[in-house]
Amino acid sequence: MLQTKDLRKVYTPKKGVPVTALDGISLTFPERGMVFLLGKSGSGKSTLLNLLGGLDKYDGGEIIIKGVSSRDFSQERFDSYRNTYVGFIFQDYNVLPEFTVGANIALALELQGKKATDELISKILDDVDLAGYGGRRPNELSGGQLQRVAIARALVKNPEIIMADEPTGALDSATGKQVFDTLKTLSAEKLVIIVSHDREYAEFYADRIIELSDGRVISDVEYSPDESSADAITYDGDTVSIPAGYHLTEEDRREINEYIDRIRAGTRLHFSGLSKKFRDTDTSKIPPADPSKFSLIKSRLPLHSAFRIGASGLKYKKFRLVITILLSVIAFGLFALADTFGAYNHIEACTNSLLESNVRYLSLVKAKQYTRYDGKISYSPGPMLDDDDISAIKRDMGTPVSGVFVPMAGIPDFGQLVDSGSEQFMEKVTVLADSFSGYCELTEKTLSDLGYTVAAGRIPEPGKDELAITSYVFETFRLGGFATGETEKSPEGTEVPTYDKISSPADMLGRKWRIGEREFEIVGVIDTKFDLSRYDVLLHAEPNESVTEELARFVLSRELTYAQDYSFHCLAFVGDGMIETLLADEPNEIPFRDSNLSFTQASPTTNFSRYTRITPESSRTLRRTPTSYGLTARRAPRSARARPSSPRP
Repeated sequence: MLQTKDLRKVYTPKKGVPVTALDGISLTFPERGMVFLLGKSGSGKSTLLNLLGGLDKYDGGEIIIKGVSSRDFSQERFDSYRNTYVGFIFQDYNVLPEFTVGANIALALELQGKKATDELISKILDDVDLAGYGGRRPNELSGGQLQRVAIARALVKNPEIIMADEPTGALDSATGKQVFDTLKTLSAEKLVIIVSHDREYAEFYADRIIELSDGRVISDVEYSPDESSADAITYDGDTVSIPAGYHLTEEDRREINEYIDRIRAGTRLHFSGLSKKFRDTDTSKIPPADPSKFSLIKSRLPLHSAFRIGASGLKYKKFRLVITILLSVIAFGLFALADTFGAYNHIEACTNSLLESNVRYLSLVKAKQYTRYDGKISYSPGPMLDDDDISAIKRDMGTPVSGVFVPMAGIPDFGQLVDSGSEQFMEKVTVLADSFSGYCELTEKTLSDLGYTVAAGRIPEPGKDELAITSYVFETFRLGGFATGETEKSPEGTEVPTYDKISSPADMLGRKWRIGEREFEIVGVIDTKFDLSRYDVLLHAEPNESVTEELARFVLSRELTYAQDYSFHCLAFVGDGMIETLLADEPNEIPFRDSNLSFTQASPTTNFSRYTRITPESSRTLRRTPTSYGLTARRAPRSARARPSSPRP
């Protein structure tokens, strides 16, 4: 059942010399029987019991439990070993005062994950002669009754080993005898290991006695029924030992008197209680354990029991409890503060701030940092963002991001496609879209990430010259119509373009739209949830407006401009991979007509600009070069540039 091999334990105090508690103990215990560990204080018997029960860790050797070595056991596995195989009985009982007798016993079963029934508790109490004591509190019991409660608690989980450390040390002799009688009965089916100072009880009850001194085994004997005797009086110095059950004869009386006369000193009569003899233990007769039967039950302390045990601390050492709570609060506060500073991420913090502020769109532009002639740091628009940049933004901000491409020459406005003279168009022209802000690839996943829906048609297919417009752009054509490409004569006799009436998003499907060298087909209308009615206040200025109202109108106007330039509401959606095709279409030479060119040169001592007006009669061509910094080209109504844009958070 239990076996130790060269077991060693050394206690190393902070100051002083290390103390060897066990020095190479090798023992084999049977599966049942009553084994006493004897020895003087400091001999190592209690240390050996604690190691066998998994209450302490050994420093050398090993303990083998049912054929399985515990050398690599974790503390949790030792806990499960005690919970499964061992029942402890301590000198000071260790009965929980906040629980009743029945609850103390039931707790042992709950640790095994079993249900403690009233019938089972009553049976265990009856076995230890405590029937009817289940509802009593520990402070209502005597010492002997408390020790029997401890025995009942050890027995209720049906352990294979019972370990008792001085179980009768705090009891009178009569009560102690009752406890040993109970343990002796249990030893017929279980292994009972007892640490004791009482040799008389050991010699009377033990099936085996192991005596230790200075951490070593000096004697290991077992009961020998064949050598038992009850007819021998022994003489040793001033002590005459008389076995239990022996009746003195007249001849014995004369022999004792003669012995007293011979030694000429006071004599002690010692009734040893012995009626049996011991011989050296033969461990070869103990059968080996079967490792296949080794199985552990994990300890599970119910929450309600843990709470009751913890709450009981309110009754004892209240000052220490208050100090502990205060220190815990301070410690957790400092830990939370340190964790906050350690985990702070400025990008994540800014992103969360934008989300909490209900910011619906965000535009990011890549720029280069450089040092100006005056030593200050400045930034200039850099190259377009690539796939790695987009991936980094997604990772750092934790929100879906899509790249937006704007050609160097810009995207033509809608002026040639809508009837800008119609009455209903002119009523709302202030708040309508007048051009695309860029190209953006659209997939089913992107559509889902953005939270948008298809109002009509479908999304563009990869690799095709197909286009999807937004519901906000559709509103421009709903009010201004869509140019047919044909003309008719006006009442004045001039040729004027004609326009188809657009009533619903479906009316836009299938229409052709030439942009640059490509002719796109409109295949869908995407609802980007743009609230155009929010800007109706911009259509009509009220007379005698206050400064506050004028300021509010200005802010709302700027908001609309940013929504047109930097959100998804004015984008032209194309199929997956189409932007690479559009990039390949970019020319190396870009014509400028009716525009302003600004040439800027910076040096440590000078800073000047030269502006050149380019008229249609003297048009020029700007050749793209890899290092054309300091050159700005402007055209109405908005500047064309490459930028990424994120969806509404």
